[in-house]
Amino acid sequence: MQQSHRHKGATPESSSLIHRLSLQEEIASRLREEIIEGVWEPGIRLHERVLCERYGVSRSPLREAFQIMTKEGLLELQANRGAVVTRPTLTDALENLEIVTVLESLAIELACKHADDEQLAKIEQLNSKMRDHCERNEILDYYELNNEIHKAVVMASGNSALVAMHEHVDRHITRLQKLSGALKDNPKTSMAEHERFVGALLNRNAAEAKAGLEAHLASVTEVIKKRIAESE
Repeated sequence: MQQSHRHKGATPESSSLIHRLSLQEEIASRLREEIIEGVWEPGIRLHERVLCERYGVSRSPLREAFQIMTKEGLLELQANRGAVVTRPTLTDALENLEIVTVLESLAIELACKHADDEQLAKIEQLNSKMRDHCERNEILDYYELNNEIHKAVVMASGNSALVAMHEHVDRHITRLQKLSGALKDNPKTSMAEHERFVGALLNRNAAEAKAGLEAHLASVTEVIKKRIAESE
């Protein structure tokens, strides 16, 4: 019987390789960021030639990136027009916020249990900076930090699957904020709500942190509903 010369405990060669991001994923990442930041406005047609020159790539990986963006709801592939940037609506934001509320409620509970001191210190620091912006009525800076705090809470959950799901859904809300500021509520009201759930998180009081966060997101939801009614 022929004996294998493979060393005990060895792994297949392919499993040890470290793969870089594929070109289409790198293009998708760049394009995603630009769409969310408003570089490409809703309804605009993306010309392949322009993007190929902009990114220094060929059409094949660019088209594959378009497919990724289409699945994420950021692009729509239309007959005779090609890739068109989608137009987000307040109703879209409301639906995504329902999912975000579930994800962040779980995240803050997990963060109370699993966050390390460094993560909590970062959240406290962000909240303090946001308070300063609120007092100086620096609205844009205030809401930038608002979003950062929510992301930091999710990261502090220690659950990578939850983080990925939240990032996917939250980018649609962030995009609408960048385009129109439609989700901005009263900063003083928002700040008071943040003080409640952040304070509870710092004390690792899961029940109070979850209740405070859910109350805050409920307030945001009401703002969206009001604006939907006003736009009809």
